[in-house]
Amino acid sequence: MRHHHAGGTRIGIAVAAVCLILALPQAAQAKKLQVITARADIHLSADVSSPVIETLDQGAVLTLASVIKSRVIWFYVYFISPETGKTRSGYITDGMVRKLYPDLKIVQISSEDEVAQPRDLDFNDAYRPILAWGADKEAVLEAEGRPQGQEKIEGVEIVTYKRRIMGRRCHLEYVFDGNRLAATRLSLLEVFADKNRYIQDYLKLKEFAISKMGTPVADQVVWQDASLKSDKGLWGAAVSNGQLEFRACWDVPGTDVRMKLAGGSDQVAFGAEFVGNDIKTASF
Repeated sequence: MRHHHAGGTRIGIAVAAVCLILALPQAAQAKKLQVITARADIHLSADVSSPVIETLDQGAVLTLASVIKSRVIWFYVYFISPETGKTRSGYITDGMVRKLYPDLKIVQISSEDEVAQPRDLDFNDAYRPILAWGADKEAVLEAEGRPQGQEKIEGVEIVTYKRRIMGRRCHLEYVFDGNRLAATRLSLLEVFADKNRYIQDYLKLKEFAISKMGTPVADQVVWQDASLKSDKGLWGAAVSNGQLEFRACWDVPGTDVRMKLAGGSDQVAFGAEFVGNDIKTASF
């Protein structure tokens, strides 16, 4: 197996810092949703004030892309645009759709025991995920080796690996649209017993990313329920209960970088996503 090293750009240097914290969990197994309202808006992010990227009619079928909701009520989905015929992705509230499959069960990202005393992050780890936007799947497979899994969701193909990055076990996803690499995602596989540790690592990684990519274009701490805000020792619990979210994003040449720490149902989704600007504009 050959490890790919991105170099020569700020995003290549910073990718090791943010790749541990992918917000999006593993893709759902092609589960379908159907729009039940007369019209349903698809948003760019899990926020009613975010831009509407598409409006779908009643009866439209969507593909569930994440088994964990964002901000309690938002599904992340793929769909075929009626206007362009291309696959797009976005967020829709759960009240606008019905499930075309049995009741959804939340999938644990890791079945292993909780880590009571995780080691410090290893910022000297040289591994870098591939960020060569537009690269074909064969080139990625040659660089990364045999994947752990492969699946297609409405024309978008996801190739997955398990990797140790910065001293953490991670789930790595390469997302291909039309056989072109369009996005790279990673998910932390380790589960921390102390949920405050997620916040500590998020802040450390964000500061390291800032040192390489500069100030984020957005940097938010969002309280859905501020009942625990006065006690920082309970902020980790607030994240796992869906009361608190951390978000940051950068716009660097050729790549959008999004980091997010969120949760719900006593689980934490800790993550980042790298999306190629040109590929995203054309297909997502």
